[in-house]
Amino acid sequence: MASIMPGFDYDIFISYRQKDNKQYGYTNKTCSIFRQQSQQKRNHENKKNCKLIILLFLQALACLSFLPKDNFFSIIILPDTQHYSSSYPEIFYKQMDWIVENKIPLNIQYVIHLGDITNNNKEYAWEVANKSFKILENKGIPYSIVYGDNDMKNPDKNYYDGIRHTELLNRYFPVSRFDKPGSWWSGGFFEPGKIDNYYCLFNYMKYNFLIMNLEIAPRSSVLNWAGNIIAQNSSRKVILVTHDYLDKNGKRLDDLKSFEMDGKDNNGKLKGNNAETVFKKLVKKNSNIILVLCGHKEGEFQKEVNIKISKDSEETRKVFEILSDFQDEKLKGTDEKSGKGMLCVLKFYPEKNEIVISTVSSLTGKTKGEKSLLLLKK
Repeated sequence: MASIMPGFDYDIFISYRQKDNKQYGYTNKTCSIFRQQSQQKRNHENKKNCKLIILLFLQALACLSFLPKDNFFSIIILPDTQHYSSSYPEIFYKQMDWIVENKIPLNIQYVIHLGDITNNNKEYAWEVANKSFKILENKGIPYSIVYGDNDMKNPDKNYYDGIRHTELLNRYFPVSRFDKPGSWWSGGFFEPGKIDNYYCLFNYMKYNFLIMNLEIAPRSSVLNWAGNIIAQNSSRKVILVTHDYLDKNGKRLDDLKSFEMDGKDNNGKLKGNNAETVFKKLVKKNSNIILVLCGHKEGEFQKEVNIKISKDSEETRKVFEILSDFQDEKLKGTDEKSGKGMLCVLKFYPEKNEIVISTVSSLTGKTKGEKSLLLLKK
């Protein structure tokens, strides 16, 4: 019996349909062929065949692992961590560990913090934050941060005084932490030597993105700078991040007075702008902005905004404004507010122009149902 495989005297063909084997006797025929061989040669040939079968099996598994899949990458949204850095540092560390563990399965390209890194702008809380983000740095996971109202409180008096106290922010997260030789970071800063307002650039395959990180209640000069940077990078899809923007009902916030950013400074300039002004001066004017991310107010909300391409056209573009904040979530069996290690996952399917959002607990690994969030036009 000639073989189709060089070096073998015969081939073995086995039908996996039980009825066929019984009906046509393939198994019996194969066994009779074996009996015609000497015991020594049979053992030798069996070893060869076993090696061949194992090799073919492994090749089949390798082929299965490369079956076409939807191409996606993820951005992790890290909402207000104020209670973690102040009272539950182990939850902060657990969040970062979860991100590291899921870097490959979720194809994580960036982590975006939404502000209120600390609760009262205290040094011990910044030390916790510093240690937490080093977990990401040690694994080469890019991240960005913005500061919230609690991060700019007067740290000595523990209240808002109309001044942006970002000294500790810049001490623990200096520009040099990002802008250094061999860094994963690429981008630019509003003020040299300050992390208060800056942008990050990253690419995924042929798709290019820009993350614009703005201070809470951005000053007019900051909005002008951000608009210029976004316009200069018109080929990039832009994710705008600022701490104070939406409430849990999706309404744009006008609460500057609550953290002493209303009115004018000593130079007669506005201390800050509310969310509606940010929308009109920045989001509405720049067609490459696709997402606005914020925290500050407890709750979740995803808001689709349709903006006319031009005054004379009925054609619109989509922007999604997303609130994520779990600071008031309580740990089981306690009345203490913590946040329960919750974070959000944004899965980007660039070839389908689709973004899917889900909420995950880093403590339990449980995920709320995924929601298809955004379908962008090409």
